[in-house]
Amino acid sequence: MINIRLPDSLGCTVASTSVLQSLIKCELFGDIHVFTNHFELVSHLPGINLHHPVDNTFLHIDLRKYTSRRPHNNQPYRASYLHMLEMAEESVGVKLPIITPDIPINESDMCFAKEFISKFSKPLIWIQSKTTTNNRNWNYQRWLILMKNLSGSFDFIDLSKVNYSLLQSLAIVKHSFAGICLDSFLVHGSAAVGAKNVIVLAGSSRGECITYPGQTLIYEESECIAQPCGMHGYYSGCREEHEQMFLDCDCINADKFACMNKIDIAQVEILINNFKTTTILNNEVKCATP
Repeated sequence: MINIRLPDSLGCTVASTSVLQSLIKCELFGDIHVFTNHFELVSHLPGINLHHPVDNTFLHIDLRKYTSRRPHNNQPYRASYLHMLEMAEESVGVKLPIITPDIPINESDMCFAKEFISKFSKPLIWIQSKTTTNNRNWNYQRWLILMKNLSGSFDFIDLSKVNYSLLQSLAIVKHSFAGICLDSFLVHGSAAVGAKNVIVLAGSSRGECITYPGQTLIYEESECIAQPCGMHGYYSGCREEHEQMFLDCDCINADKFACMNKIDIAQVEILINNFKTTTILNNEVKCATP
């Protein structure tokens, strides 16, 4: 038997599915008891017993301690799920297979997403315009300008502003033409469902730690001495000598968020149009195949 506590954030819970699947595949631990606040994201996995977190439960693996590893400064820089796998291996003393995060979508949510997307006349781009901390946000006026500039060719949905279930949102992400997100739930969720044409906007977060293969990162160096400064509101992403600077603020530059404001609207537009061109060319090649 093994007890494992998953992280509290939605994004890190998605990343932790790599650990759960590795433990299942390893077949050394018998009953796997999983303590989490986010049943919906992991209930699809066979061979685990789900529980709500209970204080004083003995834990063999506690993935809440992931952020204490200061992954944004732990070289070589690597994705969050790899840090979690390393933590699990250290905790149980067993080498685990490397499995990327995965969240299968059930048939009901698949049908919901396909029907939803079919109502749009143009290719659909999903966005996630809001995170839980301001240092990871992109100015919303830029989102509005971006959507207006691309409105002739694409439709948009802001998944930060709808009340669909987590799995319904992930199903939309999976079947949309493209997506644009910040360092939040959907950067992990889009990878876990195999979404295509995903752009990640980051400035306060280190791209190597939050993105996945196949995603396109936009990250610009700014004049801020503390970049990258933090993640999930804990501000343990910055270098230790800067830690005290973030005790009572999201941004040490009087909330200017210089790192995120370095991201230009035109950069995102170019990538989206490149995705469109590539898709057209690929379709022409398929049509030309005898």
